[in-house]
Amino acid sequence: MNARSSIAAVLSAVALTACSTPPPPSPPTTAPTPTTTVDVPGADPVAWFEAYCGPMGVTQTARLQLQGKAQEGMEAVKVAVVAWTAGAAVSNRHMADELEKLGPLGSDVRSLHERLVSALRNEAKTFDDSSARLRAQAADDKFPERYEQIMVGSSSSSVGTLFKQIVETTPKYSEAFRANKVCTAWQGLAKQSGGN
Repeated sequence: MNARSSIAAVLSAVALTACSTPPPPSPPTTAPTPTTTVDVPGADPVAWFEAYCGPMGVTQTARLQLQGKAQEGMEAVKVAVVAWTAGAAVSNRHMADELEKLGPLGSDVRSLHERLVSALRNEAKTFDDSSARLRAQAADDKFPERYEQIMVGSSSSSVGTLFKQIVETTPKYSEAFRANKVCTAWQGLAKQSGGN
């Protein structure tokens, strides 16, 4: 494997291990729901979705920036990958903190909400560990292989799965998600960077 194909392998693997994304939003068929729910007074779906989608947009932007690094050599790829994994940890931790502060959208998704917050914290720890381990690696021809070994399991599908379950639980959450401009922007970035 030559250096250029090694770099391409690293960048392809980064795209595969990025935070999971639900399917792209469809245009809303009805007006967005009110920003409070009856069973959880003070719940704010707009703020809740923005707390999730904003940091995901930051992570997707970092993924896009990785695409231009292959021409710069393995050292540039290593620096970008380390920055991406560290940034993913920060984004996940921020999402967990904000979502915990906001509380669940409704009593019907309370358990999913708690599991999502926990999964985000666990994934942040894993990304922290991966970032530190990647930082310690030499930026040589073996870096892509070591990158793949380190990143196995770094991004669990549980975060994306739990978020998707919350969005799909009831139409009102789906509508609030699809109508949210921050979430629409994140989904657009995910498409540009090769996300699902």
